[in-house]
Amino acid sequence: MEPTQRTSVVRHVCLAAIGALVAATRVQALTPDSPDVRAAVDRACTYLADIEDLNSPGPLAITGLVFLKAGRPDHPRVQQAFVRINEVLQFQKVGVDIYSASLMLIFLTELPDERQKKSAKSIEKLIAHFCEVQKPHGGWGYTHLETGDTSMTQHVVLGLWSADAAGYDTPRDCWERAANWLMRTQDPDGAHGYQGNDPGNFTPVEQELTTLSMCAAGAGSLFVCADFFGLLNTGLEDDNGDSVLRKVKKPVQRRQGEESTEVDGAMLLERMAKANRYIDANITDSPVDFVFYYLYALERYRTFRDFTRGRLDDESDWYDDGAAFLLKAQEVDGHWASTKRGCGDVCDTCFASLFLLRSMYKKLRGLNRLGSGLLVGGRGLPAGEGDLQMRKGTVKRKPLSGPAEELLGIVGNPYDPEFQAAIDGLEEQSLAGDDDHLNDIQKRLRDLLSHDKSPQQRAAALKLLARTHDLQQVPLLIEALNDRDESVFWAANDALRFISRKFDGATFSNDSTFEATRKRSLTFWRRWFDSLHLNDVTDE
Repeated sequence: MEPTQRTSVVRHVCLAAIGALVAATRVQALTPDSPDVRAAVDRACTYLADIEDLNSPGPLAITGLVFLKAGRPDHPRVQQAFVRINEVLQFQKVGVDIYSASLMLIFLTELPDERQKKSAKSIEKLIAHFCEVQKPHGGWGYTHLETGDTSMTQHVVLGLWSADAAGYDTPRDCWERAANWLMRTQDPDGAHGYQGNDPGNFTPVEQELTTLSMCAAGAGSLFVCADFFGLLNTGLEDDNGDSVLRKVKKPVQRRQGEESTEVDGAMLLERMAKANRYIDANITDSPVDFVFYYLYALERYRTFRDFTRGRLDDESDWYDDGAAFLLKAQEVDGHWASTKRGCGDVCDTCFASLFLLRSMYKKLRGLNRLGSGLLVGGRGLPAGEGDLQMRKGTVKRKPLSGPAEELLGIVGNPYDPEFQAAIDGLEEQSLAGDDDHLNDIQKRLRDLLSHDKSPQQRAAALKLLARTHDLQQVPLLIEALNDRDESVFWAANDALRFISRKFDGATFSNDSTFEATRKRSLTFWRRWFDSLHLNDVTDE
């Protein structure tokens, strides 16, 4: 991430408009669902899937997070990260750096139900670890330095917020100290520096190394803390971006009977507004270091800021500009590489991908933050609690109900927030039969196997075709074992296990190459299908 030593102080540079880095004028708004953006994310996923010797838990965690956010929870990279991270955390001490540990926490709390449930001890261990290594002033940083590091603190705060959103207990005093440190280390003009200069009180003092990425990190962390304390969506800004702070007459209260007298809510909102004003006033067209890391932090900050204004939309000028820049900057093989200082090709590619995928936007939409009511962590429920159900220890959206044609329309868009819920809804319907209606449904599922569809769409189609219980679909499932995407191969293998009722399926060696595994699977399932003698029955 940010290096431990800097050679110059960059003043008056904060959250520059990435649009100034884009040569071409926008023709139309970009969203995560735009064909060019989807193609860029798919290329990045292919690059990340092909990396050899990726075994470090931190890079594995953020790589797995990209596949989760891209709607590919069954991809081998996700499984690899799940196994490796829980393996590392089985020991008594968390023996990794702050960055890696925070990325591990974020990844584990984003996992689907069953794997997250299996990771519960690891998640709780990481939460306890962050409380243990938090510095007395409230920030997190390098062990050999007394100062708190804004970059590290950003990642820990995000990890704790993600754990809290998943229903885990994150100690309030840990949040209080972090929020107060972020306020004390804000520059008088609203920026944040790299190593926080903490005066020990709330009188602002000058900060050093207020780089673009540190400003985004500090501002975003203020918003995340405010969200934890239940202060967001309070009319922080009007339509012109001017501060219209709500007066906070009582101590910060997040849950009934749970108050914090350690955080001044009005001050926290005022510091957020100050950061906004500085950001808006200090746009630059200068090239920036750590541009992909900056965009990763920017997406989180801007999404929370939009949320406070009641504008959580999938189209935003700042996203349009950043996405246009990234589309131009992507290398042919799908990765992004910094022309100035960066975080390495793997992390930079992940940061760029998470921006394009609108990672935080998806998170807030998935938590239904625009609705009413509260989740376990004080998170918003949609109006009407019938939309949710408790599943495996946490609150999840129920599978969508409705005509299969409508649900298939959602499955046709892998970036739709309801994509997985629509698949779950189709699984609960009977897809077996030979009437015209069901034949049309099966035809639409087969159409989703086209190679111009995304891997997650192809994987979903295979899963649902197996639910038809129609053995005439088996040749398609076997053919899908040849798919270029490993996640689709595994989806096809699982579909064959389901439709055949041979749940053990083919046996694989742990040290086999993927191509050897593919070959063994093809041989096993072709022999099984041939043994059914369906052609003989048809001929009769």
